[in-house]
Amino acid sequence: MCLAALLLSALVKADDKSAPPAQTVSGGEGTVSPVSWEANADVSGIARSPFENSRNIGKVETLDSSFNTIGSYQASAGTIIRFGLEFQRSTFGLPDGAPLPDRLQAFHLALGTDLQLGEAWLVRIEAQPGFYGEDAGILGRNISCPLIAGASFVVSADLQLAAGLSYNPNRKYPVLPGLGFRWKFAADWVLDAVLPAPRLEYTMSKSLMVYAGADLRSDTYRVGDEFGRLHGDPQLDDAVVDYTEIRVGAGASWKINSVMTMQIESGCMLVDQFDFHRDDVRYRSAEAPPYGGISLKAAF
Repeated sequence: MCLAALLLSALVKADDKSAPPAQTVSGGEGTVSPVSWEANADVSGIARSPFENSRNIGKVETLDSSFNTIGSYQASAGTIIRFGLEFQRSTFGLPDGAPLPDRLQAFHLALGTDLQLGEAWLVRIEAQPGFYGEDAGILGRNISCPLIAGASFVVSADLQLAAGLSYNPNRKYPVLPGLGFRWKFAADWVLDAVLPAPRLEYTMSKSLMVYAGADLRSDTYRVGDEFGRLHGDPQLDDAVVDYTEIRVGAGASWKINSVMTMQIESGCMLVDQFDFHRDDVRYRSAEAPPYGGISLKAAF
């Protein structure tokens, strides 16, 4: 996952991502596999809104999509090895001549480990080497390797604290730290104050949960080597851009069965921004357009 808030993409959520995955039965009778899998698919759209810098460049609309699959191997009682891949893409509907990319995309690996230290500490370290760029081709200049590290401390079954940092050599602020917590303060209520998606959750039934909160998304990409000249600003050739979205909204999560969960959400965009920070050029939405999205998660 920008600003001081997005650094918490590095954080480990004690109730979910950090916890050792349940082992799954496979193969012959009595055989237990040390590997578990999860997969996520997400698509969302942002309505048209005017973008501006020193001038209005017209209205832009966005379609975001992503898919990832992650395997977790139980190497020992307190060590899990994580491996997988992720693809994400933002496609933009632009007015003619707008000085913005029409797409930004990433394809990267996820390689890391989860460590349980004693009864209370959970630690995650992960590297995400891959290709982050405008171009559809896999080009050497698009290669980057963001790193994340996070730790959570289990105070009790109802309260967990988290801290972490992320590193991206191409980002405006390469190192970003942060703090958060998750607190179940009533039988059906949880305050999940861990970025990049802090929210207040209410469990209506075993299969249905509703929530309201924010979602902070940011990644860093490199545009094409002729991007600037094609858009009337040669300094932006081969430029690095931070693309950031900050959303606020509400949604519902429905556990379809023991494997599948579906989530729907809608709200508005507080921030939608392209920051060519090395060239001091920034474009952002002048309004707070609505968005809507749906995601599916499978864990097995």
